[in-house]
This record gives sequence, C-alpha cells and structure tokens, in this order.
Amino acid sequence: MPSIEVGTIGGGTVLEPQMAMLDLLGVKGPHPNNPGDNARQLARIIAAAVLAGELSLCSALAAGHLVKAHMAHNRSAAPTRSSTPVSAALNAAPSRGQAMEGLSMTTGR
Repeated sequence: MPSIEVGTIGGGTVLEPQMAMLDLLGVKGPHPNNPGDNARQLARIIAAAVLAGELSLCSALAAGHLVKAHMAHNRSAAPTRSSTPVSAALNAAPSRGQAMEGLSMTTGR
C-alpha cells in the first residue's frame, strides 16, 4: 500500500477509543526519537491486516468455502426486479384505480 495516509497525533487520535487502540498497538503519539516512525508502523500494521484479509479471501475462494457459504445463505442468484423489497411493497399496494374507487364525492342535495 504505497500511499496510505495515517497519523498517530492530532485529529481523532485525541478521542478515548482511538487513543486506546493506538496505545494497544504501541504507536500512540509521536515517536520519542524519530518523528514519523509511529505513523509508519501504524501503516505497516494496517497493510498487514489488509493482506491477511486478502489471503483469507483467496483461500476461501480456492477451497470453495465462499461459494458454499453464499449458496447456503441463498445468495445463489442475483436479485431480480421482482424480488427486491421495494418492488414487493409496490406489488402489495393498491393500484391508483383501486384506490380511487373507494373515494367518491357526494353532494348534499
């Protein structure tokens, strides 16, 4: 990841949860001797996590686990226009003609 921009000081790093995570990773605040070293280390940690996720995805694809999981959770076919929640609601709603039948104006003569 050649151009990932991260920081360990300023911005949201002053918020308690973010500060706690940076502390847990050992990169909280500025590096005492070499400015920028903590940010470079954080970038390495993020890149390693992304690489691990990509390797996991590749292994799931190679072993067929991803396809099996999608089939098990009914993701075997792309959604069609008739199977989306919006189209189901539109099909259940009365048509304009049906809705107008119930509305009639009477005069009091």
